[in-house]
Amino acid sequence: MSENTIFCPRCDSNKVVKNGLIHNGNQNFKCKQCGRQFVLNPKNKPIAQETKDL
Repeated sequence: MSENTIFCPRCDSNKVVKNGLIHNGNQNFKCKQCGRQFVLNPKNKPIAQETKDL
């Protein structure tokens, strides 16, 4: 049985659980330590801080 360990991009914790699917069918994950939700290998880039400031 091969086990792929997934790490949280925010806190690098390995306490990650599956958390449903996003709109395009990719698996969504949630970190049990910091609460961050994320997708492995996202197609869209994160929003830049300059754009958020607008």
